Amino acid sequence: MRIPLYVVLISAAVLTSGSAAIAETKKAEAPGQDRTCLVTTKNANSWNDTDVASTKWLPRKAAEAQASKDPSTMRIFDYGSDPLVTGGTYASAEELCEKHFN
Repeated sequence: MRIPLYVVLISAAVLTSGSAAIAETKKAEAPGQDRTCLVTTKNANSWNDTDVASTKWLPRKAAEAQASKDPSTMRIFDYGSDPLVTGGTYASAEELCEKHFN
C-alpha cells in the first residue's frame, strides 16, 4: 500500500508541533525556571513602593535564600496577579519587577 506524500508530510508536521509543545512545557517546569521578584527595602519592614531600594528577578529558590537572611529588609513578591500586570500596565511580573521601582 502506498501512502501519498502529502499525508506523510502532514503527519510529520503534526508530530513535530506536538513535540515542540511538550518540550516547551517541560522547559517551563524545569528546576530554576520558577522565578519571583526579590524586593529590598530602604526602611525595615516597610514595603511601600517609595521605600523599595532594589529589585531582582531571580529563580525562586535563590530569592527565598536571600530573603531569609534578613526578612525585615528583603522579601519575595509574586506579581503575576498584580493589577499592574493584569490591567496591562506591564506585560509580565518580570517586567513589573525590573521596571516599576527604578
